[in-house]
Amino acid sequence: MTAWGIVSNCFRKQLAAGALLTDLIGEAVARGYRVIELRQTCLGEFETGDEPLPLPESMTVLSESFPGIRFDVAIAVPFLQVGFLADDEVFTAGKWAAHAVAGEYAPHLRLVDLSTKLIADSPQTVGNQIARLTRAMIELDGILSVEHSLQPWSEFRAAFDAARSELGPDGDRLRLCYDPCNLLFPGDGVDPAVITASLKPAELSMVHAKQRSGGPLTTVANGDIDWKAQAAALKQMGYGGPILFEIDSHAAIWSNLESSRRYLQEQGFDAAPAT
Repeated sequence: MTAWGIVSNCFRKQLAAGALLTDLIGEAVARGYRVIELRQTCLGEFETGDEPLPLPESMTVLSESFPGIRFDVAIAVPFLQVGFLADDEVFTAGKWAAHAVAGEYAPHLRLVDLSTKLIADSPQTVGNQIARLTRAMIELDGILSVEHSLQPWSEFRAAFDAARSELGPDGDRLRLCYDPCNLLFPGDGVDPAVITASLKPAELSMVHAKQRSGGPLTTVANGDIDWKAQAAALKQMGYGGPILFEIDSHAAIWSNLESSRRYLQEQGFDAAPAT
């Protein structure tokens, strides 16, 4: 059975109201969520500064407090712009935070580029840069996931493929954090169901679940993404990785998560039910 998970920006309102991320994770675990993505800007007591930066030295408590839970760390950096280096302050903090929360699993860092709309350089040039970032995680015996966001899918996919090719036998250390909803952002007219069907399970580290209908929704429900088609495509390819909710934060986050989980099960997802 596929595991359910949560991205910590689901808790943005709760964190802003003073809730501790540790307590929110504890509640998530009690409800049966087994994968937690720790998203920069929504790390609560585990980040500091205007950027803000994760605090790796304090984050080991999470893997110690929640054994068996799989954590990854997610940061926003311009990794698709040539010249971005592995010694970038945010990347470095994210890398060591991923190492701190790994526990029994491989350290896992996820990147998203929210500032690059068009990839100006060749796929090979950008791919070589992504490969160098991946090698920084390989040094920690970890993996790197990259998420498509504002860029045309064809450009992003070409750079991803070039990076995996450059990595050779280490190509599987680079994965996609796949979010079908993000395919709507660039306006390049791709069909999310067709793109999902074109993927291979070994390329994916996780799938994010959210929904839009004239704007972001606070639950996964009927809307712009056909989640029944997504479930069918993922089942057809044999995907067995986690499904992480990334719904808009709301005061009723727990009931919204439960509603979203139930909806995805109705669409054909066979993930084990949260409790």
